[in-house]
Amino acid sequence: MAASQRAHTPRRASRGKEEILAKAGDVVAERGFERTRFSDVATRTGASISTLQYLFGSREDLVVQALRCRTAQYLNEARRRSAEAEDPLERLRIVAHHLVAQETNADAAQAEWMLWVEYWRTALRDGELAQETADAYEQWLELVRDAIRFAVEAGAVREPADIDQVAQGACAIADGLGVQIALGRPGADWPRAAAITRAWLAAALDCAALAD
Repeated sequence: MAASQRAHTPRRASRGKEEILAKAGDVVAERGFERTRFSDVATRTGASISTLQYLFGSREDLVVQALRCRTAQYLNEARRRSAEAEDPLERLRIVAHHLVAQETNADAAQAEWMLWVEYWRTALRDGELAQETADAYEQWLELVRDAIRFAVEAGAVREPADIDQVAQGACAIADGLGVQIALGRPGADWPRAAAITRAWLAAALDCAALAD
């Protein structure tokens, strides 16, 4: 019995840590990097401050790990949804949507972009995190490139002269729109941002149907 309990303890601890990081991400989105405290996360998660200190060390390490965890989850979800789409144009639409937001709820989409802004802002002062953001950006670019290649191979679009340029443009447009969503600018919401991103891809790939 004792051996069985010991065997399952790391799994439970891992799940508990992931749940804490997910909720800590919500706190960071609401309060920002500098204003997120152990006590805020403890209140949100129900974990004691001593437990948080044991699991994560410093407050800064907790916040950075929360940023890493949530941004990795966004990318993994976009990959999963993209891979499920068998229709090439639908796959491109899904990728365009996920470049803008994972969530279809307005408040959740804004909170998502608040977290991305905090991730980028923190990376400006942290060399290690800056490299991670560069790596993450490359993975998002690859997601777009893969969707374009899939559509080209299926005969749904013509191969562009520079796939990387199209992918970079789509990511840049989505990022700019996402910042406007985070700022809560009137008229800036995820449906419009997703439509604009699709329209840009439609023009870049000379495929009007993609904008639908």
